[in-house]
Amino acid sequence: MRAMAVAISVFVLIPSLVSGQTSAAPGRFGLQAAAGPTVIGGGNVLSAAFGYSPASRLDLLLNVERIHLPFELTRFPEGGFSVTRGGTMTFVSGELRAALRPADRVSPYAIAGVGGGVSRPNVNDQFPDRVSNDLRVLYFGGGLRVPLRRGFSLFGEARAMLALEGSDGILAVWPVRAGAAWRF
Repeated sequence: MRAMAVAISVFVLIPSLVSGQTSAAPGRFGLQAAAGPTVIGGGNVLSAAFGYSPASRLDLLLNVERIHLPFELTRFPEGGFSVTRGGTMTFVSGELRAALRPADRVSPYAIAGVGGGVSRPNVNDQFPDRVSNDLRVLYFGGGLRVPLRRGFSLFGEARAMLALEGSDGILAVWPVRAGAAWRF
């Protein structure tokens, strides 16, 4: 009777023994790092995330991201000019990724996220004052995940982002990023 209890306990604690094979599914937790350009404005994006996967096709991520947009000055032949201040947006967001196929397969996925942080516009001759604004972001997009080894994959994605700066600034940003993810 004691041997039976031990055997059942082992099978409950290590279910892969019952099936006679190792588990093919990657872990439920993960780390990600990504970088890339913004489609309009010549900026760049850097990000890192920690995630949890309640199911193999669903990821919940806590994302820390920095997007930098450069200062732009355009002079017109008729006289006059256009200036875009640019700046750096740093924020934390909650992100949901839903894939069509499990994590161990090549799969397209959809992204949606919301977050907040701070925006610091560039300082230069045209804009000499340092400013910090509260920042709220809302984004959606899609990507492609390519697994390389058990738990390790590469991904690429494009997003449409709406950034609300302070009480009156609205900005559309189109970040594209590629990176690596490790599930454990």
